[in-house]
Amino acid sequence: MHGKSKARQRGAVAVVTAISLVMLLGFAALAIDIGNLLVARNELQNAADAAALAGAPCLFQRTQCGNATATAPDWSSATQKASGFATASSSNKVQGAAIKFTQIASGYWNVTGAPGKLQAVPFTPGANDLPAIQVTMTKSTANANGGIPVYLAGILGVSSLSAAAIATAVVSRPGYVGPRGLFPVAISKCLYDNYWNTSTNSPKQATSTAPLSGQTVNQTPNTPYVFQISSAYQANGCEAGQWTTLTSQQNDVPFVRGLIAGQNADSLGIGSQPGTYIQPGEKNTLFTAVDNCSANGDHSCEYETVPVVNSVGTGYQPVVAFACVRILKADNGSKPYILVQMSNQPDKCQAANSGGVGPNYGAITPPRLVQ
Repeated sequence: MHGKSKARQRGAVAVVTAISLVMLLGFAALAIDIGNLLVARNELQNAADAAALAGAPCLFQRTQCGNATATAPDWSSATQKASGFATASSSNKVQGAAIKFTQIASGYWNVTGAPGKLQAVPFTPGANDLPAIQVTMTKSTANANGGIPVYLAGILGVSSLSAAAIATAVVSRPGYVGPRGLFPVAISKCLYDNYWNTSTNSPKQATSTAPLSGQTVNQTPNTPYVFQISSAYQANGCEAGQWTTLTSQQNDVPFVRGLIAGQNADSLGIGSQPGTYIQPGEKNTLFTAVDNCSANGDHSCEYETVPVVNSVGTGYQPVVAFACVRILKADNGSKPYILVQMSNQPDKCQAANSGGVGPNYGAITPPRLVQ
């Protein structure tokens, strides 16, 4: 009897050991296969983010998108760009394999978070509804990407796992502009009201060769008006522009020259306090610095984003918009001026380190993720 009891005990231990091994393997499967699933999920998200950011710039006319004459938003070009990037074997890989299947959607995304989903076109956008590209990537046996392989979960009857990621990217008109994004000239809003067509969100076109009233430069018909920006000492309030040192009150030529060269570290937002600081004086030698970097010079400041204010009076003035201008040249004479055109070319008018939402004055933000 005693020997039979020991045999039964050994049999019970064997059963418990077998059950324990299954449980241990199950826990190992959770640790290894769930960990692998999380890695694959992160790779899918990175791939979806990259594809959405690649497609979003093409919502607007850009030379590099091949849609320079398209009417924004260009849903087709943006969708094709996102799709091509998503499935390019050299750019997007998950677990070492290229993505073969992805879903691309386009429409409007409300940046306030309501309704929190993509609104498909046709749709009438509001002020906070921005054109967007949405990329959904799924790794599953239900599509060509295949499932996520398992290592130990097979003992639990699991042959593969699935994961998905969604990314939505938008492009907007800037509500704020960060470091190295602004040129140190503030322009009066009424000047833009004169030369900007708000119904088409584009520059007004010259209708004759005659110079503008009180100015000396001839126009070219059917191209954006060219106009001379002079200081408030030389021009009336609506034609005036003035040097601005953004949030700094440092009033010296070397400092402003550094801002012309893109060395500013400030951020400005529409309506933010205290605003942008308008400098006193003409600082004539700065016009030479502008000419050197303009379209007449080395082109390094040919297209710039400038703050728009209601008044160019000295002191802090609130910013009401950000605009893109094309700087043709500058003249340092008895009546110094900067010669500019308004511009709305997205491939030229992207404001560095900008975001938010503001009025459409030609400037544009880099694409950014909202989901």
